[in-house]
Amino acid sequence: MSPADPYPALFPASAVAPAPPPSPDFHGITFHETHARTLLNRLPGAEPGGMGWTLNPYRGCTHACTYCFARDGHRHLGHDTGEDFQTHLYVKTNAAAVLRRELRTGKTGDQWVMVGTSTDCYQRAEGRYQLMPGIIRALTDYRVPFTTTTKSALLRRDIPLYAAAARVTDILVMTSLGSLDDRVWRAFEPDAAPPRARLETIAALRAAGVPAGVLIAPVIPHAGDHPTALDALVAACAEAGAVTVFPDVMRMSPGARDWFITQSARTLPPHLHRRLAADFGARRAMPERYVQEVTAHIHARAAHHGLPRWEDYMRHVSNVRRSASGPAGRRGSGE
Repeated sequence: MSPADPYPALFPASAVAPAPPPSPDFHGITFHETHARTLLNRLPGAEPGGMGWTLNPYRGCTHACTYCFARDGHRHLGHDTGEDFQTHLYVKTNAAAVLRRELRTGKTGDQWVMVGTSTDCYQRAEGRYQLMPGIIRALTDYRVPFTTTTKSALLRRDIPLYAAAARVTDILVMTSLGSLDDRVWRAFEPDAAPPRARLETIAALRAAGVPAGVLIAPVIPHAGDHPTALDALVAACAEAGAVTVFPDVMRMSPGARDWFITQSARTLPPHLHRRLAADFGARRAMPERYVQEVTAHIHARAAHHGLPRWEDYMRHVSNVRRSASGPAGRRGSGE
């Protein structure tokens, strides 16, 4: 790119392999296979024993969620944040090997690694590249506490690996789900798994002894925020066996705004499109009072079902880990 380009490329040209031949299973999608230099990204201000690192084996996402904040990052790769985000996928093909190299140094300490925080690590591309089994095995071998977040039922393929990890370290699998309404799913998350499939994934994880919760996100104003709809969602999470829920009201990143509003005009009833365009056309978030009311409502319903807040659940897990591990900790050799 030119020196004046405000979005320099994240990957040097030499690190991006030529695209493989088109696959009939991925019509219109281009895969850019990359060799990552590092896989772990440190979270600023991370506390000992807390969430310290993120890990994302893919950039871009075929789920095509219209509101996805990760769309912003595609500008840095030389693409637009609309159609390109869901059709140009960057795949870190050496993810497991790089992760093992980093974990061997003890880089993460006692902090948690959060997998799939940007784009979904179980999007359809994972069925082709199968990066997650190697990543889970590496984290398990080094007994690193970790979370995984997904909207995909493909995660069920790896339930035995999560069960093995849960026997030696602390893990938490979070399913992202902001509404039970299939109309909301089709309008805003067209290629993610249906709501019921995500709940069934939680139930399958719990049946295997794997801690699993629900990221109630995003709660979309005017589409998924009615109190009765939220009550039903929290009840469904509890019925599926979720150990915790974490509410998060939709925010709009600059890179996603135009695409979100354009797609809303195409897929939503006019009155709903107008309300969302008015709310997010010039701001990133709903008023703080609204956010607090929605969050408090979800927390109250969760408490009614005996579900702790995410912060309280994680604090309890950390306290148990410290008590059980003692001075030596629980880290394995990985070899």
